Amino acid sequence: MIGPLTVLGIVTLVAVAGVWLVDRRATQLVVGASVAFPQTAGLIVDGNGFPLFYLAVVEVLLLGAPAALMALARPRRDAESRRRFPSDLVGVALVVWAAVITIAGPRLFAGMRVFDPALGVDSQVGNMSVLEASLGNIAQLGYLTLGVALLLTAGRSFPVDTRLLGSTLWVALVLGAVRLVAEPWWPHALLQNMPGYSYATPERLSGTFYEPSVLGLYLVAAACYFGTRLRRGPGRVRVAAVIALGLVGVEFVANASGTALLGLVLVAAVAAAVLLVGLLRRPRIGVQPWAVILGTGVFALGLTQLPALYDLTIGQAERKASSFSYLARGLANERSWQIFVETSGLGAGLGSHRPSSLFFLVLSCLGAIGTALLIALVVLAVVAAVRTPAASASGWALAGVIVSGVIAVPDLSMPVIWAALAACIAARPAAALPPGPARPEAELLQGAPAQVPALQATEAGE
Repeated sequence: MIGPLTVLGIVTLVAVAGVWLVDRRATQLVVGASVAFPQTAGLIVDGNGFPLFYLAVVEVLLLGAPAALMALARPRRDAESRRRFPSDLVGVALVVWAAVITIAGPRLFAGMRVFDPALGVDSQVGNMSVLEASLGNIAQLGYLTLGVALLLTAGRSFPVDTRLLGSTLWVALVLGAVRLVAEPWWPHALLQNMPGYSYATPERLSGTFYEPSVLGLYLVAAACYFGTRLRRGPGRVRVAAVIALGLVGVEFVANASGTALLGLVLVAAVAAAVLLVGLLRRPRIGVQPWAVILGTGVFALGLTQLPALYDLTIGQAERKASSFSYLARGLANERSWQIFVETSGLGAGLGSHRPSSLFFLVLSCLGAIGTALLIALVVLAVVAAVRTPAASASGWALAGVIVSGVIAVPDLSMPVIWAALAACIAARPAAALPPGPARPEAELLQGAPAQVPALQATEAGE
């Protein structure tokens, strides 16, 4: 039975329809904003919540259906279609394989011991559940299908650029800061309305999410995104990036998440390696004065805060490693590898098992084939971002999301994964842009008239 739309569900549907009709370029802003509410229900279906992001994606697919059908009837063979064909093919293959193993897996391997996603990991240590087909299998398959559908339509039915992720991260950061200072007035009934979810208590900041580790993932993505914008953006973009990074720092301390801590360390190490390689490849190595001043200031501040930094980093990691929760999640990951082996590398199907790592989730649920397809999709997205300087911030944000997910956020239906993939894959390389004063294809698809350059007077001798 389909229940009523929630207040935010109605707001999302109205906002998507409004921007689609008035200015389709703003569609990505509304879709991006919905990504900041992954555990907020927009629709209640038979006692189960349907997240705002997927509600927005469904509406975008319905609105873009006529154009999509015309495109299928008259397929294009331009450079843009050829560029996106590999990611399109891998995405469709991932959905097909996921459908096969998610329908067959729970029946082929019925009775296998798993960590039921509907129950807590801690409560199942020593008392694991028995695998059987459930509505959760179909729900997770549906979320994956909608995520891939967004990849296929982004940049085609509506324009996409770096603002898709920018709107996501700004909404998450601003609302996280609001909750930090206004917890007693936080609208719990409005935002924390997903049936079956056990939302965290306010001792640690969780923002619009149901637990601190999910906010930690978004904080890592925001640090990557705005850090790149700070380095490469124009003046006003850099000012905005400084403000955003300030919010990241404040919320990182209030969040106290091991996911954010380890994620930031790993991504920072990768970024440092990439920066070093780039410097070594230059004919002349030079250091900007602002970098020296900033680095000296950070180093000096760090020296004065060594005890606090130790407690926030190494001390926090030690406390986490000695906790029962850490032990339980380690056992869930270990069981994931055993499931992979017991299913001969096929996997048990989406929604069948929940470990504590995105990698082990995919490995145990989608097997070797699904894992290889997802890795290929991520690699194609990163390559697309590397080839498009304007999408570099989205590429680094995607790296932060994947690293944090592998650490401790085992949820393939997390909207920010698909938004980050779409922001990278839908970006167009500079070489693909039309020359001269002609406007990008994204604007022409909306029916905007192309500008014709004025005729130039010729010289008499020509």
